[in-house]
Amino acid sequence: MRAALAALALGLAAAPPAGAQALVDPGGRPTVQLRTRPEAAGDVYRYRSETRFVQKDDQGGQTQSNTLTFDLEVLGEASDGQRLRYTLREGRLEDSGGASMSAAMDAAVGGSLDFRIRHGRIVAVENWPEYRTRLLARVDAALPAADPVRALIHERMANPPLAAAQEMVLGDVIILAMMEPQGALPLGLTALADPTASKATLDVRVARPGCVVGLERQTNREAAGVVRATVSKAELAIGDGRVLTLEERRVTRAPGGSQEETVTIRRLGAPPAC
Repeated sequence: MRAALAALALGLAAAPPAGAQALVDPGGRPTVQLRTRPEAAGDVYRYRSETRFVQKDDQGGQTQSNTLTFDLEVLGEASDGQRLRYTLREGRLEDSGGASMSAAMDAAVGGSLDFRIRHGRIVAVENWPEYRTRLLARVDAALPAADPVRALIHERMANPPLAAAQEMVLGDVIILAMMEPQGALPLGLTALADPTASKATLDVRVARPGCVVGLERQTNREAAGVVRATVSKAELAIGDGRVLTLEERRVTRAPGGSQEETVTIRRLGAPPAC
């Protein structure tokens, strides 16, 4: 569960679709190959994410920040993608609206959700009933029946499993997946095939030859008077293709106000050998 729980009720803009868009006409430029060695069942990646969220509106606005530590464990391969397990190890949240959001975050700590991902898109969740039951029981034990945050979480968790999991649990995983393309990437600036965006580009550079690649992704969207700009910067290990560091900044402006959210994600532990 990410710090943007508060944003669920704001309705200023929907999140962009999960999954990386196709590169458009690389034009024969030099490329860099990512994920040059296969992953194996049992591989575990631990990350720490920090989120800062600010909303401004005619009600005075709201702020929220959190720090999460989570694991991604490789479970193996399935016919429709790679199987992974997300486990939230630690979570700390501060919200200007009160302590209920923090209690909801505490309820999520220790929960594990198995899911499948293909081409940067989450395609299925495997143990959703067990995950959902555990989380709601802990939320109900922590918050009174009339608490609006408790009601909001029940409402959102009642959505179809894949949609609810992406919205309420796997937000950081989606950010990582968008910045972990696989295969050969053309160096330099490339347009992305995204018909929903007025601008979508990916800039690729070699930060350390044979070791680290740097990516910068920019996407602008506008619909029904809502404008959303996203800039994501990351460094990836060439060998396993996984993020080492990532920063994403999203700015949304609408007639009723604005939101600014900054997410930083850092891979913990010793960096992989090059």
